Amino acid sequence: MKPNKICHFQLYIFLLALAFVLGDCAIGFMRKYHVRIHNGLRDKTMDVHCKSKDDDLGRHTLSSNKTYEFSFRANYFRSTLFFCNLWYQNHHVVFDAFTTDVTLLDKCGGNSDATNCNWKGQEDGVYLLNTASKKWNFMYHWGPKP
Repeated sequence: MKPNKICHFQLYIFLLALAFVLGDCAIGFMRKYHVRIHNGLRDKTMDVHCKSKDDDLGRHTLSSNKTYEFSFRANYFRSTLFFCNLWYQNHHVVFDAFTTDVTLLDKCGGNSDATNCNWKGQEDGVYLLNTASKKWNFMYHWGPKP
């Protein structure tokens, strides 16, 4: 091949590879994620306060068997993190309710394409629902309220 054709071929391959990489990022970037936090405590209220680096979603008081939820799109760099504080009476826990980390997404939905993370506070701790298996998995113990 002539040097000019080799250069064009290399440029074509580079642009094709770039399109695949950016396309994969764009798909994750455009996906809408949902976080739900359910009060599974019997006859007790539970307070929820979730935040990201950019968004403070405020404090919400949930009566028994009620759910707080929020939805969002991950940032372009797929580094979105929401953490939540839950507390009732003299019990408290703080945890990452959502990250684009594959490990958490696997736990939420059984695969890294999961778009829902469903949490539930109960008397013995906080659980995460694996939507694929329909099983609530124990994740965190309550600690003392600060």
